Amino acid sequence: MARLLAMITRFFAHDIDVLYIAGNGAMSAGPPPRKHHKLLVVPGSFNPLHSGHLRLADAARELCKRTYRAEAEVVFEMSMANADKGEISRETAAARLEQFAAAEEAVLLTRSPLYVDKASVVGPCDFVVGADTASRILDPKYYTDGVEATLDEIRRHGCGFVVAGRLDPHTGRYVNADASLAAAPSRHRDLFVTLTESDFRLDISSTELRTSNLCHDADFLATLAERRTSR
Repeated sequence: MARLLAMITRFFAHDIDVLYIAGNGAMSAGPPPRKHHKLLVVPGSFNPLHSGHLRLADAARELCKRTYRAEAEVVFEMSMANADKGEISRETAAARLEQFAAAEEAVLLTRSPLYVDKASVVGPCDFVVGADTASRILDPKYYTDGVEATLDEIRRHGCGFVVAGRLDPHTGRYVNADASLAAAPSRHRDLFVTLTESDFRLDISSTELRTSNLCHDADFLATLAERRTSR
């Protein structure tokens, strides 16, 4: 924990721009090393990390195997700044990153709130997101240069998106991935690959867990055990 806090302190002091922590706990400044054809990056606030995050990553990895016939490496990404939620503190960042150490999962700490920023920092990858996030990616209010110019920039960095459907917590209705991409410009639709409901659906959220005062959902430990067995 002391070494993690020391690296986070360097990050918050702007000595390093990106902190990468491998599943075995090794830490380094900069984006993750490339081991496979595809890099899948799963962004989130992870407050807390739950089985939905892990199973979404697994579904995206399986999609890559089917679509590209290639193995994919999964890295979770947490930004200290969020376009909607503001910044997190050093202590909060340390506590949330500790979850990944316990789960033996790789994670990136960045200060990139927007996906165009994440793309420039991480480089070629596919970001794995839910339908709600996909809708925000296509919302003009987040960009000064417009959606199409921003998607052009994301493409130039070699990045795209894997989108999964998600239950809308406000309406209680399930929004599938394709429906969330209705506003995508036609010439950028190829940046988005979708997971079907049969590929992935798990109606759970970090907000729900926090409201119930739970650290993890009931399926979390079983999901971890499955992932460790498959390695």
